[in-house]
Amino acid sequence: MITPAIARTYPNGRMHNCYHFTLQSRGVVETVQYPPHQYEESTVVYDDATMPLCAVCMGTHGVLDRLVLPPGVR
Repeated sequence: MITPAIARTYPNGRMHNCYHFTLQSRGVVETVQYPPHQYEESTVVYDDATMPLCAVCMGTHGVLDRLVLPPGVR
C-alpha cells in the first residue's frame, strides 16, 4: 500500500521502527490485536494528555463517549 493511503486508512496506526515514512513510498499493514489486559501506565505522555498511554497496547483505554470532539470528527 502506498504510504499516504496507509496514513489515511489507519490514522491511529503505529509505524514499526524499521519503517520510515519519508524514505519508503510503500508499506505493509499488519493488524495487531492485544489480549484483554488492564491499563498499565507507560512513560509516553503527550503534552495535552490527561494520562499516559498504556504500556501494553499504547492505547488510552478511554471511553469514546466521554471525549469532547469538534463537530464532524468521528
